[in-house]
Amino acid sequence: MKKKLLNNFSLKLLSFLLAFFLWLLVVNMSNPLTENSKEVELEVLNGSILENAGLTYEIVGKSTVTVRYTVATLDAYKIQASDFRAYIDLADLYDVTGAVPVNLEVVANQSMISSTQVKPEVVHVNTEELQRKRFDLNVITEGEPEEGYALGTITLDPEYLYINGPVSQVGQISSVGVEINVNGANANLNGTVEPVFYDANGNRLTVSSQITYDVEEIGYEVEILKVKSLPLDFQVTGTVADGYRYAGLTSDIQSISVVGLKSTLSNLNTITISDPQLSVQGATQSRTALIDLTEFIPENVSIVGGQTEATVVMDVERLSTRTFTLNLEDVKRSGESQRYSYSFSPEEVQVTVEGLKDDLDAMAEEDLNAELELSGLTVGTFGGVLNFEVDDGLTVEDYTDFQVIVSLESHEESTAADSHSQEDTPEETEQNSENTDNE
Repeated sequence: MKKKLLNNFSLKLLSFLLAFFLWLLVVNMSNPLTENSKEVELEVLNGSILENAGLTYEIVGKSTVTVRYTVATLDAYKIQASDFRAYIDLADLYDVTGAVPVNLEVVANQSMISSTQVKPEVVHVNTEELQRKRFDLNVITEGEPEEGYALGTITLDPEYLYINGPVSQVGQISSVGVEINVNGANANLNGTVEPVFYDANGNRLTVSSQITYDVEEIGYEVEILKVKSLPLDFQVTGTVADGYRYAGLTSDIQSISVVGLKSTLSNLNTITISDPQLSVQGATQSRTALIDLTEFIPENVSIVGGQTEATVVMDVERLSTRTFTLNLEDVKRSGESQRYSYSFSPEEVQVTVEGLKDDLDAMAEEDLNAELELSGLTVGTFGGVLNFEVDDGLTVEDYTDFQVIVSLESHEESTAADSHSQEDTPEETEQNSENTDNE
């Protein structure tokens, strides 16, 4: 096969070249006409006529028309869509059907172009009432500031805009806002963003070119504030009724997070709550108060987190008593002397302690920290004295009377007897002498 193709190759090539030049010669001599077409953008004139009437318009179908024309074969490549102008004049709009004729002009290469036609020759235009509506701008932030910081005031410029467009399209817009990225911010932010449109469900809308608005860019300033956690110090006042005791305070909030300038927060370490509701004066039962924390926040400081009220319960409980039995031999002694021995009558005493029931239930005898006071006692019988050291909130009300019997130790007694025998009084000497004479 290859051999056949290569046979007389030079003659075959020469034949091809002669045929091509012959065709080129014929074309150059005849230059026949050919039909071509271009897609041309449709121009609209006198749209202001409808706008002045409070109407907007929309072309039904494509916004281009097809232009057919005749051109010489050798000139066909020179023709561009920009050589034609296709337009409609809304002054010619037929109100009943909305039809308007398409006009065509050849604006370039007129000598090369002939037999022009445009399709379609008529287009239909829908008209609708125009609406102008004001929308306040909402702010949507994306992300979170750096830990330890929070959003402050966000200012927009402008704070609203006006939207113009067909009633049906403007009606689809439920709200307009701006979206600002604050992720990782630890300093104030500013810049510009484009407005964003939302439907009634909060979904983004893509509006058509028929929707216009008076501001293309919205300026913003975002204040980034330092966050500080501060404990709450509730100041409870008043005295409960006799037989009762204030048992403490509980709150559903122990601390709050506040934001402000660093200089303001640097000297702020606690929030003191002194409210008239925080009183237990004459109380015989627990009291509950709802405290508005914003009333106790300094100027230029605000609460973050949403919860601005604290529910406070002031516990008031009836006092109870409990009796403990102490063996005096086991009680610690103060002022004890080695010269004396001590005994007690009775050997056990009953100690009555007053306090809250839970505290009393958790108490044992050793928690009385009882101590016998023996200082200054000599031989004899004395009323006993006990000292106690109990926890705060507890009071030793009473203990049963007892006596302390003090006597000399046994070796002290024998020493005293020997001393008496060696040092007889004159009377004892005389008596002894008499006894001797009688004998």
